[in-house]
Amino acid sequence: MSDFLNDIRLIVWNEKESGKLSEIPGDLFRNGQKSLEEIQARIREFANPLSEEAAELLDQYHSTRETLNTIIKLRLKKILKLAEAQIEERYYDKEEVKLMLPPERAMFDAVCREIGVCRDTLMGEPGGEAAVVKEVIKEDLPAEIGTPFDFGEEAFFEDEGPVAPAAPEEKAAAEATDKTAVVLMKQDVPGFMGLDGRTYALEEEDIVTLPKGNAEVLCERNIALNIRLIK
Repeated sequence: MSDFLNDIRLIVWNEKESGKLSEIPGDLFRNGQKSLEEIQARIREFANPLSEEAAELLDQYHSTRETLNTIIKLRLKKILKLAEAQIEERYYDKEEVKLMLPPERAMFDAVCREIGVCRDTLMGEPGGEAAVVKEVIKEDLPAEIGTPFDFGEEAFFEDEGPVAPAAPEEKAAAEATDKTAVVLMKQDVPGFMGLDGRTYALEEEDIVTLPKGNAEVLCERNIALNIRLIK
């Protein structure tokens, strides 16, 4: 198991045990992205994605990704509670706010503003709560407060790669056919990462399109049967 995975599991423990936000490295999620990319690259090096070593790496990939997501979820819940407490009690814990990453602080301030605006609108008191919140969050506002929330699951964990220019339908279909194969599963196969970076968990009699390299390995081992779809 990697040292990075052990480190982030410790962070999860700290976040669960502490009633407040814990201090985490500012580059934690960027290092997490790098770690996930490295694991993916190592998995793609295996000619047999069903090997024990590949399965262990796949488990490490999912464990790392899930642990990072758990850190985000735990911290977001605490930040939302802080925003609620600030509105209800006019309480502003500057020390805890300093522990937020810039994207977390941006979300905290935005939530506080929207709660104030919503309450003022419902109570017919425009400028009341919202004005108070606006003054409070101006204190110690970091210069990077406008940093986008760039470590959410879709933007951070998924590596979609560069967007390819649109191609004619027939050309795109031909290219896809050259790189993939349609197979009929002859037995169940546990989850494995394909050469395209996707995770596959297949059952007997499934008909699925796989990257050619993966399909060839399965067919060679008599686990799947290569078929052609008749239009």
